Amino acid sequence: MQCFIHVAPPRAFCKIIRMPRHRVTMDDLARRLDLSKCTISRILNRAFDGFSYAPATVRRVDNMARRLGYRPNIHARALRTRRSHLIGLALPTGSIPFFGVLTEHLEAELRAAGYQVLVVHSRNNPRAEEEVLRSLADRGVDGLLWIPVRTRYRAKDSVFRSGIPRVLLDRPIQRGGLPLVATDNRAATRDLGNRLRALGHSSVLAFNAPRADLSMIEREQGLRDVLGDGLVVKNMANDPAAARTAVRALPEAGPRFTALVALSELLSLGALAGLRDLAWSIPDRISFAGFDDFPLAAHWTPPVTVIRQDLPRLAAAAAAALLAQLRAPAETPASVRVPSILEWRASLAPPPQIHG
Repeated sequence: MQCFIHVAPPRAFCKIIRMPRHRVTMDDLARRLDLSKCTISRILNRAFDGFSYAPATVRRVDNMARRLGYRPNIHARALRTRRSHLIGLALPTGSIPFFGVLTEHLEAELRAAGYQVLVVHSRNNPRAEEEVLRSLADRGVDGLLWIPVRTRYRAKDSVFRSGIPRVLLDRPIQRGGLPLVATDNRAATRDLGNRLRALGHSSVLAFNAPRADLSMIEREQGLRDVLGDGLVVKNMANDPAAARTAVRALPEAGPRFTALVALSELLSLGALAGLRDLAWSIPDRISFAGFDDFPLAAHWTPPVTVIRQDLPRLAAAAAAALLAQLRAPAETPASVRVPSILEWRASLAPPPQIHG
């Protein structure tokens, strides 16, 4: 005969397998806060539609929703509002820290407005870009933030054909009509050029990427505005290895440059490696500055002068431009150019010949 003994589970285990509680709804929040369900919905979805609420009321709703563990029914909301509350973000690559930090700021801005971000990468390939942009449209994103890989697009390209509200980021394109949010590249390098000239640099070499990126052309133009014929530009692949090779060739390059400016983060890293290979001390042998405040810049020996793009302001301006289109699709927001920040560090100094 078999005998079965029932052993009661410990209380702690019973707590672990407790049945889930009642799902918190907007009705629950409305009763707790003594507000209408319509008010709760507008605040949680950030869909004010011309209504305004006191900041204290918005905080009360947000805090109560967080405390009770309210989670919106995404599918029901999409059916009700005919919006997915998804924003597509198309980037050329995920390997550059600039894009990663920008994505983080954009996600924070859009999440505060009730949107989630879908990130795709085109791998700097026009065909892949067309595919990922089409996939975002097929997924029903409400809007698109887009850093292009080309300078020229056609009317039949999916990004224009879809009709989705969209904002260009970082890089201009030759086709007009889209709002652009980007750093004021030309003003940024013009400021750097003035500082170089004030230090006494009259022969400056700049490393630049191929001229398929209009933002890189703007950076070159800013230096040219100030330095004129005193600026020599060498174009190369936007790759550290290319910049490192170019620096190694400097002793045979002919004229002696007193300053080197790398106009991208990747070119900066390669140029610094090449200067180290040559055992050229900075700034005693040559002054150096870069574009974008890459992580090693402040910790290099000596610390590297850089033009830092204001990523929080770029993200805030881009999110605001896209949200404005979502509220009023017939209106196109104005383009925005965000000032940069010149981080002056010890890698720039007067040319050696005027050192006391």
